[in-house]
Amino acid sequence: MKRYEVIVTPEAETAIISAFNYIDEHAPLNAERWLRKLYSCIASLENFPHRYALARECQFFEGELRQLVFKSHRIVFRIEEEQDIVRVVHFVHGRQLAIGEVPVSEEEDSD
Repeated sequence: MKRYEVIVTPEAETAIISAFNYIDEHAPLNAERWLRKLYSCIASLENFPHRYALARECQFFEGELRQLVFKSHRIVFRIEEEQDIVRVVHFVHGRQLAIGEVPVSEEEDSD
């Protein structure tokens, strides 16, 4: 079975830390468990990362981006077949716009 090296970009890591800090502030008893489960999900990408759906961001960026949903967040990643790498490029709350998406009010302003 092919295994991939999983790399979390600094941008994604910053977003993870921010989410952890928010949870730690509001529900400190859950924060550490949440973080452990998150990293367990990220580590699972080393096997069969193609099993996850394409991310909404695909329409805004070149190449294929996939996503793994973790609780209320999306782990957005790219599979780099040549190097056998899965690169986690974004970590966003599910309610946030896709990276690259323009809010409807801004689209109306540009008409």
